[in-house]
Amino acid sequence: MNEIEKQEKEFYSKLQVAGSIKFVVGEESDEFIGLTKPKLTKNEKFSRDLATILARKKEAVAVNLTTYPDYCIIYISKNSNWLQVDFEYINKIQECLIKISKYEPMKWEEAIKKSDTKTLSASVIAYCSEKFESRLDKLKRDIRDGKNDQYIKSFIEYASNSVDINHDKANKLIISRVCCCYYKKVSKDVTIPKKFLKHLKKVGSYMRSLIDITSCACNKKYKVLFSNMKLHILKPIVTYQPIFSWKNIIQRFIPDPMEYENFKNACLGNKIKASRLEKIYDDVKNLELESIKQGIYLHAEMNILNEIMNQKKKARVYIAVSKKCCYLCELYIKFAQKQGYNIVISGTHKKIYNLWKLPTDVAFKSNFLSYVLKELDKIIQEEIDSSSSLLAESGSDESSADKIKVDDEEHNANLDAELKGVYI
Repeated sequence: MNEIEKQEKEFYSKLQVAGSIKFVVGEESDEFIGLTKPKLTKNEKFSRDLATILARKKEAVAVNLTTYPDYCIIYISKNSNWLQVDFEYINKIQECLIKISKYEPMKWEEAIKKSDTKTLSASVIAYCSEKFESRLDKLKRDIRDGKNDQYIKSFIEYASNSVDINHDKANKLIISRVCCCYYKKVSKDVTIPKKFLKHLKKVGSYMRSLIDITSCACNKKYKVLFSNMKLHILKPIVTYQPIFSWKNIIQRFIPDPMEYENFKNACLGNKIKASRLEKIYDDVKNLELESIKQGIYLHAEMNILNEIMNQKKKARVYIAVSKKCCYLCELYIKFAQKQGYNIVISGTHKKIYNLWKLPTDVAFKSNFLSYVLKELDKIIQEEIDSSSSLLAESGSDESSADKIKVDDEEHNANLDAELKGVYI
């Protein structure tokens, strides 16, 4: 085993441990990573809109668009295997856009009356239906819980002119259009809760994407690009990585056998941590097993970034992602930026996914590994120190397991999604 392989084994081993005891390491952010000016170009907005309409429930899709004088190249990747239905849908989108690009230049209001635009809209809503319903359910919950609040009453009054939001068979496209228009109207209103605005924006994102994509295709400036689209659908990259046991890593931080047992029991006594330990190591009985291999995969945005780096592109590159990027993707992108890559990506949620895989064949892999290992060491040590201080106070009526759970309480909802397999 060479030095890089040793570093990788240590990294992936510590990644499993860090993910098992501290799933969320900071506050999520909507801010762009690497964007010096708070504005995307037309091409970048198109990539963002494509990522929106290509992602179904529990999927993360990444898109990058590169334009040339008379054609464009679109890279698409996602966090799971591509299915036949995906290829058929993507071909349908491409076919519709090519046809729409042959229209005379026109506005969205005119284009929506055309058969190809109607086909595009219907295809998007059908493909994204499950995710749309999930987002709409959250918005309906806001409406139900805040039915006496003025901002909810105002929205319902606005929506009622076009659709009954709460009707089970209400037209999804009309609902999305209403939410899109209303969000534009009230997005700057600081009196409206951010959660409601977020849910409003997400339900409206489908209509926003359809309007932007169709408007682009109808724009004389971009017609030739849409007529000559070259799609590159990237295959998922999955490998199996040998790792050290949980005990092996923890004992590097807690060499005393008694203290190690206390920490292990505290983790197993916490419902959230115990669930994650069972998920990561298959069974909590395997925490001391050395002959372990973990399946890992390249996140959607890292798959595209891998292509960019292999091509040595140093010009500005925007990677649109249907979900905010995770903690390790954020670290890697920021590290790549320091190496001269001008990468732009939107938002981060600060979650540690233990199945995360390093991009391949990158010249600065060793330097990144040295950097990220220090970050993981810090996370593990801080969580151990936090747990130790709680254990020291265990003389109170509250059990140590309950005290440790408090540390993760605010993230329980996010953990539920991860435990159900949001990522493969």
